[in-house]
Amino acid sequence: MSHYQTLGVDKTAPQAEIKKAYRKLSMQHHPDKGGDTKRFQEIADAYAILGNDEKRAQYDAVSENPFANFGNMGGMDGNFSDLFNNVFGQQQRQQKGTDVRVDMHITFREAFTGCSKRFSLNGDEHTINLKAGIKSGQKFRLAGKGQAHPFNSQLPSGDLIVIIHVSMSAEYIIDQNNDIWIEFSLPWYNIMAGTKITIDTLDGPISVEVAKGTAPGKVLRIKERGWPDYNTQMRGSLKVKINPSYPELNETQLEYIEKVANNENG
Repeated sequence: MSHYQTLGVDKTAPQAEIKKAYRKLSMQHHPDKGGDTKRFQEIADAYAILGNDEKRAQYDAVSENPFANFGNMGGMDGNFSDLFNNVFGQQQRQQKGTDVRVDMHITFREAFTGCSKRFSLNGDEHTINLKAGIKSGQKFRLAGKGQAHPFNSQLPSGDLIVIIHVSMSAEYIIDQNNDIWIEFSLPWYNIMAGTKITIDTLDGPISVEVAKGTAPGKVLRIKERGWPDYNTQMRGSLKVKINPSYPELNETQLEYIEKVANNENG
């Protein structure tokens, strides 16, 4: 199949039409959207040639007369691979195969503790070991595990790039300092009198002292209970915001409170 057939365009198609066809097909067959990796690569290779006027002209010349450049090669001693490489030149040839990107989804708990994940790609099994503290958007490169070189099997394959996506937590929020934030509701009178509370953390339940007279909305900090840094494994802090809760009052109680407030202000 020619590059023109791959993109579904005529040999006389202008650059605008070739570009439009490439964009449509690349989006349709992109591996991130469930497309076939091999088909996507064929589309990319075709556009790399046809999207460049100089390379396209060379490609058309070889297609029409594959022996036209034999005279520049010292006769018939060279093989067809040499001819092909001579026509397209060093600039056109890749130094390795194409990189392949894969999205990997893990749970919030797996990101916190670290995990080992296995997955298949084009019939090959791969394993990636993730340390504690991984975050969404981090990328890992597996050298030589991508696409093979399209023209020269002697050149190295591309790399496999794994992009991590961590599921969100409704209970825990991680800030840029690797501190984990949670909110804890406590009756107002317990806040005023002081008490001890039990908090469910990612490490398990812990006991925390709420001092007498703690102001509503105060943030309690527990060191080294936050998110691990992926590289150093040093952990941030756990920050607990204390929110007061109030009982529901009937109309008589509300009127009494309003009366007391008016007397205080009067």
